[in-house]
Amino acid sequence: MPVIKLLPLLVCLSVNILSSQHLTDASVVCCERRDVLSALGSTLTVNDRESSEYKSSGDGFEISWNGASRGYDGRLEVKAANGELLCVNEVELADYLASVVGAEMVPGAGLEALKAQAVLARTFVETAHRHEDKSWDFCDLTHCQSYKGLESATPSSRKAVDETEGLHLLFKGQPCEVYYHSTSGGRTANISNIWPDVNHDYLISVADPYSSQSPHHSWTYVVSASDLARSLGFCDIGDVRVIERSSDERVKLIALKVGEEGILMGGWEFRMQVCQALGWNTVKSSWFEVERDAGAYVFSGFGLGHGVGLSQWGAKGMADEGKDFREILAHYYPGTKVIIWQ
Repeated sequence: MPVIKLLPLLVCLSVNILSSQHLTDASVVCCERRDVLSALGSTLTVNDRESSEYKSSGDGFEISWNGASRGYDGRLEVKAANGELLCVNEVELADYLASVVGAEMVPGAGLEALKAQAVLARTFVETAHRHEDKSWDFCDLTHCQSYKGLESATPSSRKAVDETEGLHLLFKGQPCEVYYHSTSGGRTANISNIWPDVNHDYLISVADPYSSQSPHHSWTYVVSASDLARSLGFCDIGDVRVIERSSDERVKLIALKVGEEGILMGGWEFRMQVCQALGWNTVKSSWFEVERDAGAYVFSGFGLGHGVGLSQWGAKGMADEGKDFREILAHYYPGTKVIIWQ
């Protein structure tokens, strides 16, 4: 079992924001002052003057770019790197969590579902270390946790954070390695069937009848044989067959016929390669059937995401049925406890 490396208990976080926008120019409003920032190579200009870095002067700011804008709690630090603005938001933990909870949990979810998400987001902060080689703690993408500043920090998400203050998800006295996803499709996944080198007793497959209202509960995707081949790096594919499933119904092995050669791929690896090329809303999970239909392949499946841990639509469903956040977390992470940890 892998050892979870713990970060020191964090009160203030540094988050790399808006990297997906590839900003070369932006304006920042803070304390009624507006500054215009530009990047050229590794050179940063602030109001047409070269500067080694930019730091906002107050607590809270708004950044605008290409007709879009977003407000944030905390402070902003900006440098230039590779022709883009490298923006890092220094933000208090509670404000960060409120934004993450609002961004991650599905729309319309009740307070108990939001509280379950808050406990998971807080636990993730203490156990994840995906940017150890960088000058920031987290990014604002789902690689870490989705973070959209004030855009997703709602009164309800702030209440969920406040009412779960200090609470973490623990297993045998230690914070859990946190995984969660959108929709299980009826049963969550065993983590070792998705990532064979990861194994935790609390990340096992459980029945999930609560996420059936998700628009991703079941799905169909049709793709031309040529596009499917291209997404996998081949010129042509003659056949695609599921040859082995795990006990949680996810595809474990899939066989491809490329020319005269037979190729085996893991089900999750197959799904990731297709989605990276064709979009994340195509083959939505590794729980699927596939059939050939003339010059196309038809995928019929269940769920959205890897399927490990909490189903966010399932959490909404449990909350709608009157379950509290502790019951929600106990269902999706068997054997765990929600307690104050420090």
